Amino acid sequence: MSWFDDLVDTGKSLIGGAVDFFTGNSLGSNIAKTALLGLTVNRVNNSIQKNNTPTPNTAPAVDPGVRLQSDANTQNKIPVLYGNATMGGIQTDAVLTDDQTTMYFVYTFAEKTGTLLSTSAASTYVFNDVFFNDNRVIFQNDGITAAYMIDREGNQDVSIANLVQIYCYAGSSTSPQVPEYYTNASLSPAYSIMPGWTSAHTMDNLLFAIVKMTYNKDKNVNRVPTLKFSITNSMSLPGDCIYDYMTNARYGCDIPATDILTV
Repeated sequence: MSWFDDLVDTGKSLIGGAVDFFTGNSLGSNIAKTALLGLTVNRVNNSIQKNNTPTPNTAPAVDPGVRLQSDANTQNKIPVLYGNATMGGIQTDAVLTDDQTTMYFVYTFAEKTGTLLSTSAASTYVFNDVFFNDNRVIFQNDGITAAYMIDREGNQDVSIANLVQIYCYAGSSTSPQVPEYYTNASLSPAYSIMPGWTSAHTMDNLLFAIVKMTYNKDKNVNRVPTLKFSITNSMSLPGDCIYDYMTNARYGCDIPATDILTV
């Protein structure tokens, strides 16, 4: 029914012997016509209001998420790690998936050091602990997927469980490893994890991590976290560190080894 249908029904009610009455000039006729006009206008107004009333939106509201913005580091300075340190890393890449539910971050920590003078062995690294917003992350058995966090008082927080994955790499995209005390024989190269990367993204001689976060507002996984990584380099003796920095051509002084007296 529309407001036009109401007018047609009103017109039909005039037929059947009552036309003469409404077309006359008597007092009763004028009163009747006035009443009919008022009734018609009222119906028209009611119908217009009914048809113009917005239909309630019953579709579920879409969570717009939280706008995240990461500032670029224009200095491009990557440190050298000797011994043990807890580092925040430099954010060197970030990707948001097309469905806007998953965010990937790349954090670069340090240059990979060279060979130890004392043993002639290559530098090796251990990721000791990962801290998410100042809470230590406990991983599931795969050493990648978060199970829960522990704060400084020993309280457990399971809010990031299954929503955060952290992939660690010690030297290149093809040198994955899990944090200390975890084992995983099925680790993947970085370019298989990071969207948009290919085998050309080698990340040679760099320590870095890929952090995958699945958006969940109810569990406060909805913003860029503060991340810190405790990392140990097997190169820690003073002589090894000084010699490495003096001779390294990539991040050090590039002094020829023949110019350095070693005993």
